[in-house]
Amino acid sequence: MREQFGVLALGQCGGNIGKEFDDLGYTTVYVNTSQEDLSTIKGTHKIHIPGADGVAKDRKKVLQLASDHIGDIVDKITTLLPQKYIICMFSASGGTGSGLSVPLMAYLAQIGRVCIPAIVLPNDEQESAKAAENSYNACVEIMGIKNLGATFLLDNIKYDKFAINSRFARELDSFITLKNTSMYGNIDKAERKQVLSCPGIAVIGRSSKAKSTAPEIVESLHNGIYAEISSKTAYYLAISTSNKSLDTNSISKEFSGIYDVFSGISESTSLAVVTGLQWPQKRILKFKNKFEETVKNMNGGNFIQDFAPLEPLKGLSFTREQVTPTNPRDLLMTLLNG
Repeated sequence: MREQFGVLALGQCGGNIGKEFDDLGYTTVYVNTSQEDLSTIKGTHKIHIPGADGVAKDRKKVLQLASDHIGDIVDKITTLLPQKYIICMFSASGGTGSGLSVPLMAYLAQIGRVCIPAIVLPNDEQESAKAAENSYNACVEIMGIKNLGATFLLDNIKYDKFAINSRFARELDSFITLKNTSMYGNIDKAERKQVLSCPGIAVIGRSSKAKSTAPEIVESLHNGIYAEISSKTAYYLAISTSNKSLDTNSISKEFSGIYDVFSGISESTSLAVVTGLQWPQKRILKFKNKFEETVKNMNGGNFIQDFAPLEPLKGLSFTREQVTPTNPRDLLMTLLNG
């Protein structure tokens, strides 16, 4: 089923993850403002924003640079990625991916594509206040996009960031290409697409054949590469396991309010996917708090007299009346100008 999913890799971070999917056989399009970053990628499909030589983590600058070319950029993306399902990957803390992802995903969702965001969150204990500011603003804006699919928050506070890239690619690919051929149950293609089309936060848990009990599978969901699960309410649970006697109800009880469960039997590892979770508000607010505290300290030391208030770019409540799918530049300019 790989051929039914395209990959849109934005910025340097997105490009690094995109290479993992590219190697697995997914059609991958790389978009960047930096020719240097694109030159490190061996992929076939690359789009450079004309006139740009990087944006130095400036989310607004990438919108300004792309504003005169957004129609051509979107045309190239939709031509190279005709698939309905688009895995869109980028860093929340950077400039190119963090800024450009919002109008691109909003537009793609409007024309009927199912965008599955894979957003890398920085380790806020190590990254700068600017990275925290970008991360907070990007997350707030993305929460406002209608009709997104499942959103994966890859959390650099958990593991080495490059290890996270390859692990996420393997985990999501394992679910997309899942093969259950058992009389005891199967998760078919339609069910997997339905799970990945569900709005809200998603996590994947994976455990070995020897560790396929309910508690161990639940632990794998909580202790993976994703941002901490902050709610018990979810929409879908899909679980493929080698344990034929596994009681899936004992796992779904971990997430009260599960709407539906899809289960299948595999020969080796156990794989569980939960979608429709709420955004981790405390994790997102940590970015806001770090930025505001830094600004407060800098102003107190008279380093900088005037900081712009921490406020995400406006204009995310797009409707078909406000922005037509044939004019993506209007969408971008609405976002840029608020």
